[in-house]
Amino acid sequence: MKASAFLIIPATVLLFVTFCTDSRLAGPTTEQGNPQIVAVVVDDVHHPVTDATVIMYRVSTLSDSTQQPSSAINIAVRQTDSVGKCSFEDISPGSYSLEATDSANNRSALTTNIAISTIKPAKPEYSDTIILVAPGGIKGVVSRGGIAGNQTNQNLRDGFIQVKIGEIDRSTITGPDGKYSFANLPAGSYTLFYYATDGFYSAKRENILVNPGVDTTLDTVILRAVPRLSPPKSLSAHYDSAAGIVRLSWQKVVFDSLRWYEVERINITVPDDTVYISYDTLFSDTVARMPKGSIIDYVVRSVDRAFNRSPNAGPVEIVVKN
Repeated sequence: MKASAFLIIPATVLLFVTFCTDSRLAGPTTEQGNPQIVAVVVDDVHHPVTDATVIMYRVSTLSDSTQQPSSAINIAVRQTDSVGKCSFEDISPGSYSLEATDSANNRSALTTNIAISTIKPAKPEYSDTIILVAPGGIKGVVSRGGIAGNQTNQNLRDGFIQVKIGEIDRSTITGPDGKYSFANLPAGSYTLFYYATDGFYSAKRENILVNPGVDTTLDTVILRAVPRLSPPKSLSAHYDSAAGIVRLSWQKVVFDSLRWYEVERINITVPDDTVYISYDTLFSDTVARMPKGSIIDYVVRSVDRAFNRSPNAGPVEIVVKN
């Protein structure tokens, strides 16, 4: 939390302030509990701000570089009462942020890294005074950097790159020159996610400081291509017709986030697909009970930890002879 933006007030002061009257639930609930978050919104001379809008977000994270990032999720909205106070209760454990806005006077503030660990606390896990100030902004340029995919469509250039803020629900898309901007941002610290679907390019910038009334200009961000999963190579099948067993083999895929292989058996004669999981590069399948003359195709895919699948290796085909 930035010392320039927020002031923690003593707990004894909070005891004399009533809860705000909005009773909507703050998020996923399991049981009625005490408020986990209490906030008092004031202006820059510490006068309480009545009817300020306070939005609570559940902060999203980019769990895997091949996944599209998402902005924070709006969980609940409160209006401050006559002494500038509001509270949030029944919040599932997780990481949250608060955005406070006084639309009439164009002032705002942001608090981040609010960790909630229990549904029913004995006292608020987070209590703070939020000081509203003039908003700022972020602007910058993002580029595919001439890497593969950028040259397939010259009209695309550095356009249609998604830029999302992690702490609040704000996003934009770049123009052909790669430029982007965010206006009217509460002063605070932000994380930006950049993502282009055409080549699974992604990048992240953290700890971007926005000061009151000032636009923060960032250096050009060059996207990197996320490694693509390769299908297994040298897929082959050996059919032991006497035992009624098909044995598949393929070369190991070298990929840091490889989870397993998917083996799909496709019965061409009687349309039916079955998918198996294999942690090894060898796989055996029993076809002894299938009707003679059945045509069976096999394909194999690599699967990573984010459950992204590679293109198919194969098919290889056998005809049941038993």
